Amino acid sequence: MEVLLTNNYQPDLIFGGLRLGEPVIALTSLIMALVCLVAWFRLQKLAIVHPELVYFRLFFLLMGISAFLGSVVGHLFLYLLPFAFKVPGWMLGMVALAALAQASIYRNARIGNGVYTQKLSWLNSLSLLAASFWLIGAIWFPIVEFHAAFGLFSLILPLEWSLFQKTGNETSRYMLWGIGLLVSAVLFHIGKISLGVWFSFFDFAHLIMCSAFWCFLLGAEATAGTTNQRL
Repeated sequence: MEVLLTNNYQPDLIFGGLRLGEPVIALTSLIMALVCLVAWFRLQKLAIVHPELVYFRLFFLLMGISAFLGSVVGHLFLYLLPFAFKVPGWMLGMVALAALAQASIYRNARIGNGVYTQKLSWLNSLSLLAASFWLIGAIWFPIVEFHAAFGLFSLILPLEWSLFQKTGNETSRYMLWGIGLLVSAVLFHIGKISLGVWFSFFDFAHLIMCSAFWCFLLGAEATAGTTNQRL
């Protein structure tokens, strides 16, 4: 094994001629993809189908693919490819977040107040469309973060908080916990909190995101009324 120092956040490793870029970041991203795959598989086995459950499934499927592409294309072998090859994974992550927001919109319509469902759905779609065009033109990762912040704090958080306040909804409790964990992941990233070069703030953020996604899974299962059976 050879360690190759680069300008990346982690040195690359070389095993028998195979070069692996940012290996630990890629590994924690693969763990995130695995968590999403397990979540998607568990939701696929549910017999009860609500419209919001379809969007939960879509969130986990697309986020899992996004994390996998981020690991393989965005880190392990990016040195072989133009930087723009990161964009498909980023784009899938944005579509996944929009699906999660749509799940909250439909849940609000079914349980709470559905007066603004169509307007919120249009807002969700337009924000995704605008961010997508901006991302394609700029190829700048903060656009993904801006879109995520908008979806989480302008759509998902207020809807889930309102539902929780009105009904004490179990799914909303899990969703709020998940959002809190995502905020903490961002704080680790902003603060550049690391244990060293081999466990960076990217790795902290990825693992915290795994916990957040697990909260979203429990929330989705609670929506179908099967949480206690699966735990």
